[in-house]
Amino acid sequence: MVTSSVIVPAYNAEAFIERALASVLVQTESDFEVLVIDDASTDGTAARVARIAREDRRVRLLRMTANAGPGAARNRGLAEACGEWVALLDADDGFAAQRIATLRALGERTGADLVSDNLLMCPERGGPVVPMIPEQVLVAPRQMSAAEFIAGNIGDRRTPRISYGFMHPMIRRSFLTRNHLQYDERNRFGEDFLFYLMCLAHRAKWWITPAALYRYTVRAGSLTEIQSAADLHRIRIAERRLLDDPATEADPVFHRLLRRHLGGIDRRYYYRAFTDAVKDRAYARAAGLLFENRNSFRHVAREGAVQAPTVLRKALRGGYRQHRIDQERSSG
Repeated sequence: MVTSSVIVPAYNAEAFIERALASVLVQTESDFEVLVIDDASTDGTAARVARIAREDRRVRLLRMTANAGPGAARNRGLAEACGEWVALLDADDGFAAQRIATLRALGERTGADLVSDNLLMCPERGGPVVPMIPEQVLVAPRQMSAAEFIAGNIGDRRTPRISYGFMHPMIRRSFLTRNHLQYDERNRFGEDFLFYLMCLAHRAKWWITPAALYRYTVRAGSLTEIQSAADLHRIRIAERRLLDDPATEADPVFHRLLRRHLGGIDRRYYYRAFTDAVKDRAYARAAGLLFENRNSFRHVAREGAVQAPTVLRKALRGGYRQHRIDQERSSG
């Protein structure tokens, strides 16, 4: 049995899948497998992976019969993985050569359930490459709490926002099996954030190291920038369930921060649902959302103020429809 499994979900990734796989196949750790989950690509992704798999037995190609989204592809990889440690690699990203060995050693030394490194944020169209977590925030390997994970995704005037949900930890497969954890396949936005949150809610021990061993490609118009009302609503449901869980209530700091994070999700949800209804000329539905509860009108107004500069830029570039066309072209 291999020690580590690298799961690579891929959809129409022929332009960069070979580069991603090359970064894994040169790892200093030798005892691993690579599972590429082709999510019904319509380009040459599967053919390129199949060629690499013929040349290197560590690579396996698994094809989905229909495009099912990132959560389903991740779950397929988790179900097929043989390693005690599983790592996720997006098809347009890359590993440093020592990443698997470094993270696995940290996990074994600390008894962690999740181990992750810093991210090198690499703009697709060029620009400075910088670590996601500032040096002063992460100076040495340490454990990250559930409260810190949520706090990083909120941020405030005194604390910079750090999107820990973008991290790609290595995870003990036995921890996932023992707690019956998998991705919510319905979400195509925030699926990693929700998954990690569920791990932490099940008392996962998560260690992070300042070493920046994961190259994260920052792409304009990626799915992380496109939030549907339905996706935001599913995050609302998941976080409300966690807030009602006695285990979450037992950690007052985490509970307070999660409630605050949910407030931000509620604000974006009501704004998105309201503006979608207006664009669809469903004015009765829009009015119903404004007055659905005592906070909904305030949520729409506050998020509207935050989004006003972006809305103005869209209008100057040809309006919402042209913006969506630009996003679709950018995301492939």
